[in-house]
Amino acid sequence: MPHFSVRSLFARPPLFWTRRFAAISLLCVVASALTSATLLSKYVAERMIRHNAELARDFVGSLMRMHRGDQFFLNRQDTRGMESLFVELSRMPGLGHANVFDTGRRVVWSTATDAIGRDAGANHELDAALTGRLEVESELLETASFIKPEHAFLRNDARDAVEVYIPVFDSGSKVVGVIELYMLPEGLLNDVHEMTRFVWIACVLSGLLTYLALVWLVMQADRQIARQQRTIVANESLAAVGDMASAVAHGLRNPLGAIRSSAELIAMGPEREMAGDIMSEVDRLQGWIARLLAYAQQGGRALGPVRLDELLNHLVSQHAARMDRQGVAVHCDWPAQLPQAQADAPALEQALDNLIANALDAMPQGGELRLSVEPRGRGLRVTVADTGVGISPEDLERVFTPFHTTKRTGLGVGLPLARRSIERLGGSLRLESAPGTGTRALLDLPLNPPPSSDRP
Repeated sequence: MPHFSVRSLFARPPLFWTRRFAAISLLCVVASALTSATLLSKYVAERMIRHNAELARDFVGSLMRMHRGDQFFLNRQDTRGMESLFVELSRMPGLGHANVFDTGRRVVWSTATDAIGRDAGANHELDAALTGRLEVESELLETASFIKPEHAFLRNDARDAVEVYIPVFDSGSKVVGVIELYMLPEGLLNDVHEMTRFVWIACVLSGLLTYLALVWLVMQADRQIARQQRTIVANESLAAVGDMASAVAHGLRNPLGAIRSSAELIAMGPEREMAGDIMSEVDRLQGWIARLLAYAQQGGRALGPVRLDELLNHLVSQHAARMDRQGVAVHCDWPAQLPQAQADAPALEQALDNLIANALDAMPQGGELRLSVEPRGRGLRVTVADTGVGISPEDLERVFTPFHTTKRTGLGVGLPLARRSIERLGGSLRLESAPGTGTRALLDLPLNPPPSSDRP
């Protein structure tokens, strides 16, 4: 089993950093989503709870003005109307407990009579309210760090209570007391919890969508970089092939010509059969040189109309003798009214000839060769199929790599040359094969190829 570690995750070649980016971006997106969800949920809860506290302040302020409640703090002897005020105060919807403090921080009235007369003790919110500010405290906003004396009068289910400290002003805008409300607005609390869940779900989904979009973009960039890398490697191989082809052509063509001329002279005598073998091998070597030069050639030739049916029939006739020797049956299938393709005729002929030759190489003991052409969209699909030995998945991935070959006498430039010739015409070439099932070469050729300057 291969050893896996965090270090091995980051120890990747520069062009294969998708996994590294996925891990780092996942951490960043999760941290961002958690932070956003926490801050947004806290902000929403704070705004909703504070808005509810402002409504309570307005309600209490209306009661105080209606019953002149500020007089109770100024003159404790004048209690006219205070009983009705406190009764209405205790009937507020969702009220769990209420205290009324004077400026000396003592409870002067409470829904719990045992609390009247007690000191407020440590209470930061009360101190702030005595300065004239509306104060709100809730476990939903921040966990309380200390216990207040009035907590003893709360029910056990009041841990989510919202404490509202409402300052009471006299006619001169001076704080004369504070009213403390412990409210249990069930509807508000449910809305806060529901909104918090919504914020978390939205942040998680948006984070997930962002992460998937980032990974998809990086994967696309990684594929593009890999394609560019393969193009660079192919161009470097092409440059090497060009140099090698020039050297081979210069160094071998003249000696091969002399050897063939000598063999032709020998063929006039009794050693005719041996001379024929020499000429055959010389022709094979010259064919290798021609393919090398064709593969190294830059640019394209002039385009013109090409009848694929006539071209394929011509190629079949050229390989007819070999087909008879190997026992290969050929089947041709294309419509009678086949549109002409605009192509570089020599390059297309060379590509198709190479595909047919490869198919015959795969059937040394006989088989079937099927050639077909069919219109497809705005182009033509040419299929060259054989019933030969097939290609393994490992070799199928590398068949278009220059100098890769599985043949003992192969050069490894035939299929790369064929693909390069087709791509110059704006088409594509791919193979479908498996061991023992034969091979299909699928050549897609557009009827109107791009201009020469746009070709690879």
